[in-house]
Amino acid sequence: MKNVDELCSLLQEIIDEAGGGADEKVDPHTPLLISGLVDSLTIMRIVARVEESNGIPFPETEVVAANFRTPTALWNAIGTVEGAARAEGAVS
Repeated sequence: MKNVDELCSLLQEIIDEAGGGADEKVDPHTPLLISGLVDSLTIMRIVARVEESNGIPFPETEVVAANFRTPTALWNAIGTVEGAARAEGAVS
C-alpha cells in the first residue's frame, strides 16, 4: 500500500466481504469502531491482509483500539510498524 486511500479501498473490500458497511463509503476519517463497521473478527482480517500486502508482521502490541479508530490512525500505525521493521533490517 502506498497511501491511506489505498488502505481505505482495502478496508472497504474487507468490510464488504464481512457483510458490513452496506452503503457506507470508507474514507480516511471514517470512524471504524464507533460506527460498528469493524468488529474484532474484522480487525483480525484487516491485520492479516495488511501483513500480506506489506510483507511484514503486524505485532500484537499494535492491535489496539486506538490504531483502528479510523483509517488514518491505522495508516499511522502501519507506518510505525514498517519503520521499526526497516530499522531491524526486516524490510528493504
